[in-house]
Amino acid sequence: MLWVLLGACVGGAALIWMLWVLPVASSVADAAPVPLGEISVVDAAAGESVGVWASGPAALLGLAECTGTDAAGHDVPLFAGATPDWDDVLWWMTPRDGFRQVLRAVPAAPGEVEIVCVSAMDAYEGQFLLAGDSFGAGSVGLGRGGNVDYPVGTLLALGAVTLPLFSVLLLVVLIVQTLVSRGRRIRTRGRA
Repeated sequence: MLWVLLGACVGGAALIWMLWVLPVASSVADAAPVPLGEISVVDAAAGESVGVWASGPAALLGLAECTGTDAAGHDVPLFAGATPDWDDVLWWMTPRDGFRQVLRAVPAAPGEVEIVCVSAMDAYEGQFLLAGDSFGAGSVGLGRGGNVDYPVGTLLALGAVTLPLFSVLLLVVLIVQTLVSRGRRIRTRGRA
């Protein structure tokens, strides 16, 4: 049973890293940062979320304010993420130093999305870029009866770190358990 659990942990960790961590990190590496106050444009599919990543004193102090519009001129909803998130557990996978996701944009229609971020106080500078969304959409009901909702981004971020560590720990336990049981069998045969 523990070997099945080990396989599930390794498989889950591999899926999270291949389908979420590496694509988000790659999109951040490929995105072009622009200074606060300038417009950044990204082509998005309908319902596809876009991560707004920011750096600099304005983002660090929570003073970066962003707005977005789609190709038809409609406002694009922007959402903050839950914690813990990517920046809390996977900061070392962010290919651009100092950038962290501050918002998630979800355009209703496919096409180009324009997002501009400004500093609430002109004294602080910074940059932002549009890349993959690490917050994730929706939540998963866990707990007794599924009545406690956990954001998908939080579960993915924690799973990306804890599943590989748990897999290594479980592998060590299984190896030690196998060696101990073989040692007992050998001693039992020697007495007979």
